[in-house]
Amino acid sequence: MMVMDETYVINQVKEDVCYVSQQFNKDMEIARRKGPLNTIARDYVLPDYTHIKRGFVRPIEETSGKSKDGEQIIRMNNERFAIPELLFHPSDVGIQEMGVTEAIVNTVECLKEEMQPHMYNNILLTGGNCLLPGFYERFSADLRSQAPEEFDISVTTAQNPITYCWEGGVKLASDPDFPKMTITRDDYDEHGHNICFEKFEI
Repeated sequence: MMVMDETYVINQVKEDVCYVSQQFNKDMEIARRKGPLNTIARDYVLPDYTHIKRGFVRPIEETSGKSKDGEQIIRMNNERFAIPELLFHPSDVGIQEMGVTEAIVNTVECLKEEMQPHMYNNILLTGGNCLLPGFYERFSADLRSQAPEEFDISVTTAQNPITYCWEGGVKLASDPDFPKMTITRDDYDEHGHNICFEKFEI
């Protein structure tokens, strides 16, 4: 299997073995160790869609890195936490963007000062990455360290973060007043962006 062409398999690997580190440097030290002293490494058995329909994690002591009966195995070590770390530090791989907590602080600081404490006290996490073990704890700790200390921080994870935004869109679209909140394609084609200024009093 060429895993680079099977993105959904890589997504399954991420869901099954990745986690968000609370102490990145300490976990890196553990990942450098050999043998049983390395408590982070895992072997992931890839699906072959004949005998193995879905990949799964196998304890390293059962495989010692060797495959059984033609199984394809990926050894996951520091990748388990280094990949999710990009959510917080994308510059680690040369992406010159803010991490998730830095982006929130930057956004809130753009608001009127009287609104800022309310925003920090009303943060909702959505999206599949929220389900990564340790995400909530790391997010909350990083945000607390970056936000002004005089503001309380309240972070909640949506009940089903994967579909939460979609469900909100469904509710909005079913609102009888929804057409008043939108511009039709025909109107935009005829009037251009100026119609947005007129309709929404921007």
